[in-house]
Amino acid sequence: MFTRQEKAKERRFFRDMFEDVWNFWTSPTGAFILAVSAIALGYYQFYISRPILRYETNTIKLISSENANEYAVDVKGKKYADLYLTKVYLYNQGEQALSGADVSHIGHDPIRIEVPKAAQMQHYNLDNDETTEAISAEVVPYGEDLVLNFDFLNPDYQYVVNILHEKPTDGIKVTGSALNVNEITKAISDRELKNWLIWGLGALYLLLIVRYIVKKLAKH
Repeated sequence: MFTRQEKAKERRFFRDMFEDVWNFWTSPTGAFILAVSAIALGYYQFYISRPILRYETNTIKLISSENANEYAVDVKGKKYADLYLTKVYLYNQGEQALSGADVSHIGHDPIRIEVPKAAQMQHYNLDNDETTEAISAEVVPYGEDLVLNFDFLNPDYQYVVNILHEKPTDGIKVTGSALNVNEITKAISDRELKNWLIWGLGALYLLLIVRYIVKKLAKH
């Protein structure tokens, strides 16, 4: 059984705690945290509610003249002593589908793979094994580039192109523009984005809370 004094002490404790929490959230520091949180959440929801085009590249060396090879790589009747395969993955990380009709047309700024001339591209093709089956797609040469045509790129759909080239390069990239697409960038997972947001805001909030507590203790 609690004594009357113990009950009164417990009530004062909860009252003081509630008052401290209320004072914190109504203070400039608390109001700032709430405002930043609302802005960050709103921006994140706006960010993922559009088509978000990301790409990845993965390169392997198919054959090397430095090795004692018991095989040869033949492309269009020509054998190569050195040859690289770069796979280019383009996919939609947003929540909204991208229609091919909304992509900038050839002659303007089409979605395309830019292959440096120094790479000496020898062949390319659409990878039907890894491209989402539901996509109607084709790869169209456009100068030194490869234009990616498709009907729809729904969320989580991917478009994969194989490029064979004679020289190594890190310069293969995807570029272009489309309605509601700001830019096409290197891949970053949704999980990584959330982690950066959570850790970044968490560190900021911790510093603000510590600052608030230190200022409050200094007053006493």
